Amino acid sequence: MIEERLRSLVRYIGATKLASVTTIERRRWQTVATNKEVKARVEDMEALLKAFPQYELWLWKGEVDPDNGQVAPSHEASQAN
Repeated sequence: MIEERLRSLVRYIGATKLASVTTIERRRWQTVATNKEVKARVEDMEALLKAFPQYELWLWKGEVDPDNGQVAPSHEASQAN
């Protein structure tokens, strides 16, 4: 389940943007987002959460706490509309 949320989050943020704010290459982010046979690495999750800490609770537990700045991609998308 965590890995599914990670893949969803990578697709939401985008491989290009993730590569620009982390030390991980765009191609790796694309692979994480699209290839279910490839396992996400701890380094992938650490880099993503360092750059986007607002997704930590959702990524680990599938929960949100907007009052404390912890959101899900779907929550942000609905707030933008």
